[in-house]
Amino acid sequence: MRVLETTRLILKPIEVEDLKFLLNLRWEQEVMNFLIHDPISYKNQMDWFNNIKKNDLALSIFVKEGDQLTIIGTIGLYEMNARHQRAIWRIRLDPNQQGKGYATEAINLMLDYGFNTLNLNKIISDSFADNAAIVNLTLKLGFKQEGLLVGHYFHKGEFRDAFQFGLLRDDFNEKNKK
Repeated sequence: MRVLETTRLILKPIEVEDLKFLLNLRWEQEVMNFLIHDPISYKNQMDWFNNIKKNDLALSIFVKEGDQLTIIGTIGLYEMNARHQRAIWRIRLDPNQQGKGYATEAINLMLDYGFNTLNLNKIISDSFADNAAIVNLTLKLGFKQEGLLVGHYFHKGEFRDAFQFGLLRDDFNEKNKK
């Protein structure tokens, strides 16, 4: 896997040095409100890192600041399926870095790589139905809402609904020609 890069960002495979930041991000209250997965221990984080499947692509997101790189989150394509040419997209971004366009930039970079290098035909995503920020971003990126998953996730003591979204390679490439 090569490093993916824009003028502002670098996306590169997660390294051991990134894990403490990513674990702290996972425990950030603002992130936990919309995080489908439960908070985990450092040992569990290490286990996850050591067992990233060969059909997963997990990357750290870094902002370029002069000669320095500052980690701000993680993005990935998970459960990649060669036969069906699809994957699930996920992102987690430091709340202090939200609203600066980094998520849109990182996701577009990842989508382009997934569709045009990995030859995926479809990338899917789901999010809690009440997460307006990610729902709006997902739609802005060209994803189509494909369904409402009622009571789909048990989170913080209650069942929560989720929207399922999908984006096809042809739709992504057509949108990004402009």
